Amino acid sequence: MANDLGDALEAICAAEPGYGKAVAYSDGPVTEVFASRRIRRLLRDKGISFQTLLGWVVIDAVADKLKITAISSDTDERTALLAAVDEVNNMALVRPQVMRRALQLGDSYLWAWPELDDKGNPVPGSVRISWHDARNMRVLYDEDQPGVPRLAIQRWAVTTDEGKRVRVDLIYPDRIDHFISKGTRASKPSDFQPYSEEGMDSTEENPYGFPVFHFHGTGLPGEYGTPEHASFYGCQDKLIKLTSVHMAGLDFHGIPQRVALEDGTGNAAADASNLDEDEFAVSPDGQRTDTVHGGDATSKLSSEPGSVWFLKNVKQFLQLEPAPPGVFLDPRQAYLREGAVASKTPLHLFDRSGQLPSGESLKTANEPLDTKSDSRKTSFDGTWRAFYRFVLKLLGQADAPVSIAWAPIESTDETTKLGHAKQKQELGVPVDQSLTEVGYKSTDVERWMQDGEGGLPARVELLQGLGAAVRDLSTAVASGILDKATVDAVITKLIGDVSDAGAA
Repeated sequence: MANDLGDALEAICAAEPGYGKAVAYSDGPVTEVFASRRIRRLLRDKGISFQTLLGWVVIDAVADKLKITAISSDTDERTALLAAVDEVNNMALVRPQVMRRALQLGDSYLWAWPELDDKGNPVPGSVRISWHDARNMRVLYDEDQPGVPRLAIQRWAVTTDEGKRVRVDLIYPDRIDHFISKGTRASKPSDFQPYSEEGMDSTEENPYGFPVFHFHGTGLPGEYGTPEHASFYGCQDKLIKLTSVHMAGLDFHGIPQRVALEDGTGNAAADASNLDEDEFAVSPDGQRTDTVHGGDATSKLSSEPGSVWFLKNVKQFLQLEPAPPGVFLDPRQAYLREGAVASKTPLHLFDRSGQLPSGESLKTANEPLDTKSDSRKTSFDGTWRAFYRFVLKLLGQADAPVSIAWAPIESTDETTKLGHAKQKQELGVPVDQSLTEVGYKSTDVERWMQDGEGGLPARVELLQGLGAAVRDLSTAVASGILDKATVDAVITKLIGDVSDAGAA
């Protein structure tokens, strides 16, 4: 037991830096690196940060394509049981976040356990599902059988009468061992002692099997995931560097760097008290001054209205202009393109202000992202099916099959989706199945089917024709052939005709 606790603590602590870095590059702040100590000290002392993090762009590009549309089993009864558990646990919102967190950190966990009453007895037909952050939970796998969980550790902070403590649970396929730290230290097995409370022993029986399910993007058994935006870390560092230096350089516009050229006959201009103060002249302790050595001399020149400056032996004044914005913005575009390639994220997702690709161009631009997203879907699909099979087991339906329906990865418009559904139907695929497979919600399809399967293909064909008509009319407006008011009236009439035909 001590060896298991030590292994689990070591594993969860060793993973913390990687998870912390993943959060920093998605939520911030990222530690900035500057070659100039003066600029670093100036920005640090003033609490200035110009960070714009793009990690979530990379993460959400994949997360937005992973949508589960239906979960079913082999009988209506079992499907209804799953639907009831989903509704009680609000899984329509939990599922997307489980996958989103797995993409952000590399790993994410779900725990399923019977709902217990006040006496600790399972409530028939009820299952409690909880999500756990990878920073507070970790599964350890059997070294001889990769993919077979050996145990899981859950760690969290609690407040007791003695002060703050750390609780740890070791979850096995047949039991759960409870521990609590003796004091504030909580990194070694010797820092912990068995924990029990009223109605619960330090070792709790587990007759259900391993209740923790590990979501990660690799799909390989026994492995841990990699943050989706890890390949974007280097690009993000470059962008932060460019932005920080550019923003710092903008101060020259308000308080420019100036130079006074002597005529060679005197040395009055070298006197620091004759010069105006410069924003970037800072002492080693970070205090603002007009000399790099921290002297007390101040400028004798006044910028009050109507004042006159008299300078001896000064031949000419020059002002050093800051670098033009293109020096920073041009490399920024190059680094964004580099990051887009490295992370397989379309460039137009980073900048939506320009011309967005459409049609085949959009399909080509999204192809690397779609391929990557499909791989993540395949990895998550197996874990979701195993998870819901375990839920059915807790409900007394052991060894029941589970099917997961996903929305299409490739983005398509409504006309294209309906066309795909019609092609499937012509090949003999049932109407409701074809519509579900192209991404429509099963609840919507079920409602449509209540009018009778015979009328649905005709309605699909009408809607497909309407989509083509609307597209053509929009083109006519853009080219100036028709005005918008006329087109609006035509579309209203078309929609009315389709609605009447559907009702008929």
